[in-house]
Amino acid sequence: MSKPSNINEIRIEIDKIDLKILNLISDRKDLVTQVVKFKNKNQIVDQKRINEILNKLDTEAKKRGVPQKLVRDLWKSMIKSFILYEEQIFDKTHK
Repeated sequence: MSKPSNINEIRIEIDKIDLKILNLISDRKDLVTQVVKFKNKNQIVDQKRINEILNKLDTEAKKRGVPQKLVRDLWKSMIKSFILYEEQIFDKTHK
């Protein structure tokens, strides 16, 4: 990517990244849909797994020079949303 020379070029690059992120979220949703089939209802919230994810991301964020709080806040929100999604689809996937 060449160095953007104005705000509009930067926004275009941000929009491209947003679509890539959305595609990855879609892929993650598909995997969550599959994994919920293997869970009991009381396994939807797995605090140990959540802690492992957040700790691993803390390390990776630090390596990349990304503020850990920013990454933690984003992932906590995403995890919370995926938990709600799992709860919504749980009964449908266990028929």
